[in-house]
Amino acid sequence: MKARQGSRIGQIFADGRQIDEALRLAARDAIKKHALHDAPVVIWRDGRTAWVPARELSTKTPRKTTQKGTRSAKRARRPA
Repeated sequence: MKARQGSRIGQIFADGRQIDEALRLAARDAIKKHALHDAPVVIWRDGRTAWVPARELSTKTPRKTTQKGTRSAKRARRPA
């Protein structure tokens, strides 16, 4: 299915930043979950797949986008 050039989804795909940020956040969350369960992560290294302990991988991916529809640097707290 082809997205129309002027549609919202077409603009998101053309720009690509929101997609890149979503992938970075998903990778960070997956590494954290693997570390929590002491499970290795399969990565691509030197042209092959490799099993790497999650604790050896960095999860320090900054949250930098603040555009509508993406995560912001800080989540607003709801009043108690």
